[in-house]
Amino acid sequence: MREDPAQRERNRADALILSGCYAEAIPIYRWLAETFPEEESHLLALAWALHDGGCHEEAVACFERLFEGEVARKVFTGFAYDELVRIYRARQDWKALILLCERAAAAQSDDVGLQQTLGEAYLAAGKTGEALQVFESLARLEPESPESWCALGIARLATGDPGGAESACLRAAEIEPADAPAFFDRLAEGCLRYDHPERAKAALDHGLALDPGQPARWMALAEALVRLERTAEAAEACEKAGSLNPATAGSCWHHLGNLLTKEGFHPQAAEAFTRAALAEPDNPRYLLRLAASYTAQGRIESAADVLRRAEALIGHS
Repeated sequence: MREDPAQRERNRADALILSGCYAEAIPIYRWLAETFPEEESHLLALAWALHDGGCHEEAVACFERLFEGEVARKVFTGFAYDELVRIYRARQDWKALILLCERAAAAQSDDVGLQQTLGEAYLAAGKTGEALQVFESLARLEPESPESWCALGIARLATGDPGGAESACLRAAEIEPADAPAFFDRLAEGCLRYDHPERAKAALDHGLALDPGQPARWMALAEALVRLERTAEAAEACEKAGSLNPATAGSCWHHLGNLLTKEGFHPQAAEAFTRAALAEPDNPRYLLRLAASYTAQGRIESAADVLRRAEALIGHS
């Protein structure tokens, strides 16, 4: 039996893609997509080849053509939609993302995932009122869904209702106690983003009471404490994070030093960078940050001494 010419060309293009030969594969996929428009897999393959081959604008145009077909059908496959969401997010093209999500959500009004993505798009674009409406609707539609309540909590934070946010996240934790620490983490992250460090600390305290073994949670607490100007307690939280995973102790202290520097606590930052350098004595980056911290304090001789140590390490690397 003779091989179908179209299948033969498709096989050849697929083989070229596997070899990384995008420039050679793209014309073949383009011919297939134009010659057999009823077969969407050719256009999808062309879109991916264009994107991976660096032809991003043409790739987006292909995905948009595919999306037009997806949104018109009763069964929503979402291949092109997913790619466009990823691309628009990466570009921070919130207008295009919102238009895409609105159309998909309107066409598939019972799809909770599409509604969730629409709400997230509104939040990213700063359209907090619209986001709140979406997440309130989801919480009504799925009152036993912890994810819906947690998302509603973040939307409430964005609209300036931290008390309502806490209530929503507490409801999520009640519904799914096993995931409660993660819900409190998300609440704390939102509280820090919207400048509620005291509430962030309270959320993290809840999470740590349930699961104290996560270094990232202790470092989030350290950030909240720095923002509250409780620097000694922040150092204790950082030390706890480093003790849970000693291999990351240097990066923990380095992160704390950067947080302290950002808030203007230069002497405390210098102590943190010193701890980072002690944890990883062969890492010159920590010494460079320590030197900058000394300079910010006007300790020029100390900064020069640390710089010499850093240069010696760099010279031996």
